[in-house]
Amino acid sequence: MMNKDENNREQRLLAYLRGEMAEEDSKQFEEEIAADEEYAQRLERLLLGEETGEDNAKIKQPETLSAEKQRAIVRRGKWKNRLSNAGFSIVLPFLAGVVLLILNGWVGSLMHEDLFRVAKSMVNFTQPGVSVGGSGSQVGLLYGNISMELRERVGLEDKNAGRFESTNVLWNVNAGPQWTNGVREQKLYFRYPTEGKKEDTTSLTSPAWATMEKLPEGTVSQLAISFDHFLTYEEYYELVSRYVTSSGQDTVWFAVDTGVERKQAEDDGGNRFLGPGYVWGFAQHELDYGSASIRVNGEGDRRMAAYLEEMKYLSEQEDMARDIGRSLLSRSDPQITERYNYMQQNGVRIYGAVLTGPTKELLKLKAEKSITAALLGKVDWWNWDRPAASGTHYTY
Repeated sequence: MMNKDENNREQRLLAYLRGEMAEEDSKQFEEEIAADEEYAQRLERLLLGEETGEDNAKIKQPETLSAEKQRAIVRRGKWKNRLSNAGFSIVLPFLAGVVLLILNGWVGSLMHEDLFRVAKSMVNFTQPGVSVGGSGSQVGLLYGNISMELRERVGLEDKNAGRFESTNVLWNVNAGPQWTNGVREQKLYFRYPTEGKKEDTTSLTSPAWATMEKLPEGTVSQLAISFDHFLTYEEYYELVSRYVTSSGQDTVWFAVDTGVERKQAEDDGGNRFLGPGYVWGFAQHELDYGSASIRVNGEGDRRMAAYLEEMKYLSEQEDMARDIGRSLLSRSDPQITERYNYMQQNGVRIYGAVLTGPTKELLKLKAEKSITAALLGKVDWWNWDRPAASGTHYTY
């Protein structure tokens, strides 16, 4: 049963089809019908004779409405339906695509900042003597990629060691180093201190000293040394400066005690010889010290504060750090939070370092009795006097 409004509209429809409406009312009614898709479809069915009924019988094939006008009304209804369907089929997917594109770029860029910072710090903290150089990236949430140069300092020259690639699909991160020639040519090892007793470690030092004695004067070397006790940053430089001046060496990486090393040694039958994947530390030149400059080989407290601040950041990004770290730590959990909490309580204690400089200058460290391990890394011809303009150009 129709209500009053519907009945009134039905009467107007009949008057329109019979041609009983004034011209102005007829145009107004046509606009109303065009704006009402459901009623336009009903008019179309009436004109096509698809509806029957007492009222419809009276208007079936009305003589007062020309055939041309009937076809125009039918065409209008059909085109309105087509355009309406096209709007849903084209406009909605387009709008969804635009929203997805914006979301991809916006969220992807936010994720990229964290991904780049975590990847850079994980390389600098887990790979002795290696730091991150230039990088390129493709930002996205659905897909993103970061490619960073890996480099090693030998003398005053940074040598390419490969690249570190990190890709993400949504929050799923896959990362890993791609070393030059497929492997890292020179791995540097350290010996974790044995507390409470002295041990003869001549076999871990004499090969490096013997090789360095045979090398010519005009060479520079990369050297990893370990101590029989823990040192603060200031104590380390005080000890080294007894033999080598700051102008004769550059310390590029420190091995630090994070508490995990002791457990690793106990689980490995007392083996205290730690290499990449097991040793932890930091590349001091790669730490972020803020806008203020820092004195060379000084301001230990500020350097350690910067290191702990970055460790805190990694602990806050532990899931991402774990995904990236597994490719650098022999597929094991990096245990970021555990390391950070340990250093918060015990301080940053140094037990090893990677130095580079003139070979004969570094050889003077042979006289230091507290050095329990010395491993010679890469050796190159003299480049210790930095020219006014120099560098290496890489093409990728």
